[in-house]
Amino acid sequence: MHRSLKTRFIHNGWTLVELLVAMTLSLLVVAGIGQIYLAAKRSYDIQTNLAQIQDVGRYVVDVLTQDIHMAGYWGLMDINAPANVPTKVPVPPDTCVSGSTAWGSMIDDRIFGVVNNDSSYDCISSWSLTGGDALVVRYADPVDIPPTGPFTATRLYIQTLPLQGNLSFGAPSVSSPGPVFSNHAVVAHAYYVANPIVTDCGNVPVFAREHLTKLGTPSSESLVNGVELLHFQYGVDTDSPADGSVNQYLNAIYVTNGNLWNRVRAVRFWVLVRANCQESGYTDTATYQLGDITYSPGDHYRRALYSSTVALRN
Repeated sequence: MHRSLKTRFIHNGWTLVELLVAMTLSLLVVAGIGQIYLAAKRSYDIQTNLAQIQDVGRYVVDVLTQDIHMAGYWGLMDINAPANVPTKVPVPPDTCVSGSTAWGSMIDDRIFGVVNNDSSYDCISSWSLTGGDALVVRYADPVDIPPTGPFTATRLYIQTLPLQGNLSFGAPSVSSPGPVFSNHAVVAHAYYVANPIVTDCGNVPVFAREHLTKLGTPSSESLVNGVELLHFQYGVDTDSPADGSVNQYLNAIYVTNGNLWNRVRAVRFWVLVRANCQESGYTDTATYQLGDITYSPGDHYRRALYSSTVALRN
């Protein structure tokens, strides 16, 4: 009886060696599970960053393309024909004054560009001078407003006829312009990279837009995070007389120096999109070519470069 109890006790116990083996196997299992978790998390982070970059890139390209197509649409008026725009303020865009109502009124520059080292363009107060160029487009809102309105007293409108346009704040100043006319709100947009915002991941660059408020003055709005660098080149028709086709693409400074904005027939642009957060174990060793700009970040953010060329329709 005594031997039977002793034997049972020995068979139900664990030796030190058995305990060590069991602990080692348990640690290996836990380590394997940890590795699987880390690999899954890394894969999730990569896919999340790539999806975010792709969504932002597509969105920015679509927004820019749509507005470039609209640039220079003025309802019934042909901007190249002799026109009468009595309230237009003749202030050149490159000396824009912050808060000025003149910014939206410069309709003879349906498209305009500012290079990234031009800090004199005061209409964009939050422009990051490390984020590349700014693009300005102006056009009439396609919605035709009835003669009786509604009109906002401080908003900028354009009344268009086949050979004439009348700008005004509030209801158009010409009450009986003729049998054929249309009324539109004036749209002015400037696209640029704004100063970064602070998040849990650090500083994140912002794709922003300046737009006309109901007071007729420019105001900034953030569109999407993650756009790090913008660059624009302008396809200019340099033939004399102009034949409507692009002869060469120029940076904004050369278009301005030659006063060639009315000869721009297309816009070529590059958009560099960056993930919001750094990625552990990843280093961006790529060199990105944005036209004549070369950019080599060498940090731990994933990026993708998007580019497109858009013809002006108006």
